Amino acid sequence: MDPRRRTRTNRALGAVIGVLLAAGALAVPTTASVQAAAPAAGPVHATRPGLYVVTLAGQPAAAHRTTRPAAGERFDRTEPGVTAYRARLRERQDRVIEAIGSPEVLYRYTTALNGFAAVLDGGQVKALRARDDVLLVERSTTRRTASDDSRFLDLDDAGGAWRQVGGVHDAGRGVVVGVVDTGLWPDNPSFEGLAQARPGQAKGVPGFHGACASAERWSASDCNGRVVSARWFVRGFGVDRLASTEVLSPRDTTGHGSHAASVVAGARDVEVTVDGQRFGRDTGVAPAARIAVYKACWTAPDPGDDGCATADTVAAIDRAVADGVDVLNYSVSGADDPGDSVSRAFLGATAAGVFVAAAAGNNGPDPGTVGNTAPWVTTVAASTSRLHQGAVRLPDGTSYVGAMTARRSLPETRVVLARDAAAAGAPPDAAARCEEGRLDAATVQGAVVVCERGVIARVDKSTAVAQAGGVGMVLANTHPDSVDADVHAVPTVHLDAADAASVEAYVRDAGDDARVALDASASEDVPVPTVAGFSARGPVAGGDVLKPDLTAPGVAVVGATAPPGASGRLWDLMSGTSVSTAHVAGLAALVRAQHPSWSPARIRSAMTMTAYDVQGGADTFAQGAGHVDPSRFLDPGLVVDAGPAAWRAFLRGDVRPQDLNVPSVAVGSLLGRTSVVRRLTNVAETTETYTASISGLPGVSARVRPSVVTLGPGDSRRVRIRLVASPDAPTTDFSRGAITWTGLSHQARMPVVVRTAVVSAPGEVGSDAPSGSLPVTGRSGRGTPVDVTASGLVGANPVGLSLRPGSFDAATPDPDADTFATDVSVPDGVVAARFEVTARSAGDDFDLYVYRDGALVTATTSGAADAVATVDDPEPGTYRVLVNAARAGNGSTATASLTSWVVGATGGSPLTVTPGTAPSRPGDEFGYTLGWDGLDTTQQWLAVVQYAGSDRRTYLRIG
Repeated sequence: MDPRRRTRTNRALGAVIGVLLAAGALAVPTTASVQAAAPAAGPVHATRPGLYVVTLAGQPAAAHRTTRPAAGERFDRTEPGVTAYRARLRERQDRVIEAIGSPEVLYRYTTALNGFAAVLDGGQVKALRARDDVLLVERSTTRRTASDDSRFLDLDDAGGAWRQVGGVHDAGRGVVVGVVDTGLWPDNPSFEGLAQARPGQAKGVPGFHGACASAERWSASDCNGRVVSARWFVRGFGVDRLASTEVLSPRDTTGHGSHAASVVAGARDVEVTVDGQRFGRDTGVAPAARIAVYKACWTAPDPGDDGCATADTVAAIDRAVADGVDVLNYSVSGADDPGDSVSRAFLGATAAGVFVAAAAGNNGPDPGTVGNTAPWVTTVAASTSRLHQGAVRLPDGTSYVGAMTARRSLPETRVVLARDAAAAGAPPDAAARCEEGRLDAATVQGAVVVCERGVIARVDKSTAVAQAGGVGMVLANTHPDSVDADVHAVPTVHLDAADAASVEAYVRDAGDDARVALDASASEDVPVPTVAGFSARGPVAGGDVLKPDLTAPGVAVVGATAPPGASGRLWDLMSGTSVSTAHVAGLAALVRAQHPSWSPARIRSAMTMTAYDVQGGADTFAQGAGHVDPSRFLDPGLVVDAGPAAWRAFLRGDVRPQDLNVPSVAVGSLLGRTSVVRRLTNVAETTETYTASISGLPGVSARVRPSVVTLGPGDSRRVRIRLVASPDAPTTDFSRGAITWTGLSHQARMPVVVRTAVVSAPGEVGSDAPSGSLPVTGRSGRGTPVDVTASGLVGANPVGLSLRPGSFDAATPDPDADTFATDVSVPDGVVAARFEVTARSAGDDFDLYVYRDGALVTATTSGAADAVATVDDPEPGTYRVLVNAARAGNGSTATASLTSWVVGATGGSPLTVTPGTAPSRPGDEFGYTLGWDGLDTTQQWLAVVQYAGSDRRTYLRIG
């Protein structure tokens, strides 16, 4: 039986492309024998049996000092030294694998990452995490995939990038861009190229070692002078989880990867027609560059399970670097952890000189949603750059402009609300959304239908309207959201929530007499570019790295697609940070072709330091440095540079993120005052003097020393940026501004974001005395007096535990011989709940899980004997606390005690706070003394100290 026996419709595939890219981890991709859902504790802390990516200590071949390529050269896996080193890495991997019982290994990684992907049980996971030669054991998870628009970038104008590189014929020449995505549809005219004497070999690309083997619906001849290599990786996702429409080859079935590849390096002047509508001629950003396909993203029967398994993605990156790509396009959602497996693989790629463009994600406009946060990756937001507009016109002349791609207008026509046109037995909500088969044909026939957005793909709604006999559609947002231009089955105008509500109100009031016209020629003057509403925003956790880096066109961009996933179309419009990422990858190919010796960091710096603000308010956490400007980045004047050694020091925690030499300044917690250093390099051909100016940064004083620098060609100079908080500095949000370096011929700008900390204080202090006092010192971020308050001391009696070691399933938590469970009631007004397991033997290993209403709240699953979990400001309810004995030092029984505290804002045994010293300047020390008396020595005690205006806390532990 075909393991892909489960089916899905092309319309469902279309829905995937409508979604494009959703941030966050979904179900874990595994082989058939492995459970698919990861515990809510997250992939880095998971212990449940499944597929894991294991990263070992020791540099991969692309990063090791003896095997990494020199600047301007490709990584060459065929060199004897590289071959020997990779063999040594495999030998070390063999020893680790054998030490844990030789589990099933799906992939070996030796180029961009040193490690492997294997199916592990909980004991093997913990054994690996306890080893000194293992850096990371991360459960493999599934991440979602996140033109005429290139002309918006002025690539072909008199001063544009194509003209600067010698014309469109040479744009990206000699550069190979690896596209890690859903594959490629080779029959699309965007991928036509010269036939090769040896199919599958990259003619004219010395040092590139890609290959193009035959596979399902793919032959070696599908590679040509443009598509020079094609590979596929599915072991992590699992063949048994594929939709029946999928093919086990590099061939794309959804269109996502094809669209990205055509934006990056599609052929020149390809005539584009979608459903009979002409969209002119399309050209990729770097049409002379080559494309290497790495299919690591797959479709499943349920669109919610589509995506890219971490294990497959790392394998694709590892192979791409081994093949010798120059640029990687990763139009896929990413984690907010720069130390995850994919980010580490990208670090290996960067060490080999490979520029990585990655998607910011589509979870905007909420703050803190950005993914792919590693500082060595160029993270791209999406902007609206070209508008496809039309209007809904009412009989009284009122006009509402929205998104419309149809060139055909619709005269005044009867209009109905889909909610009022439900087919017999259809739920009104399903009809309102214009789900297929839910509309009454007699009511809809010949009418314009107002459909509500949501649940199903936007284009599926117009298809349902057409099937029911409707002639037009008004797509109505029901809440603030993006307004998107799609190619619909009937003329369609997509309206924002406010205008849609006005149209719906008119239809309800007019009843059977309601009429509207759809005007394809209507437009309104909307300044562009603007950051798309869906584009994910910063800040990243901690706030010391600025992401996204910049923005590029990502809304309603025409590009190639795959007919199975696009209702037979060869081209379609797509939106998402997937698309903007492809633009930046193509632009990076232009830079690499022009400046082959530039590092990935230098290319990123050239793009960001020449970017400009978007329209409608420049939110640094939405736009990063701003919108990419190809007319300037090939000759940026100044850049900042950084190499693999700095990135590795960042991962080890040996350097503050804010001290990395990146083209921005981000300080997530300014405690009074600090200084950061940047090293500027002149990449121009002449000597130039630059003067620094500072804009913005309310509440923060900034100085640059020296503020004037003169640099000859290739010269570098360190500059120090001093930041000092004022008493009125914002503490709940970031102060934002920029440092601009202005020379005679160039100007370079670095965004600056600073958030002032109210206070710094110890996280925990303690004593064993039942009566006594304890002095505590901290620092004030703004130099103002700090208001300190404390809860009362809460006592708790430890509960003894004696458990037999065994496994634990976080998805179905049940107490048994190896797991103890207890319920803890948490009322309103609680400031903290803490649960602490203290082992009697250092050889034991206890894990701690805390649930509320069946959902995992937090877990501690390290290999240490003890475990502590603290929930600050917990929601009221009943919490279930489970303690699992993962290991017993004596092999039979693990013993420990469990102590639980529920600390309220009031009550408990008295704890006094005596004011001490007050600060006089930002960053100065302050002090206070905690006092208590007469505590019961049979109990253990906990209190919480809080600081007004800050989320910082100090826990006092007694006993």
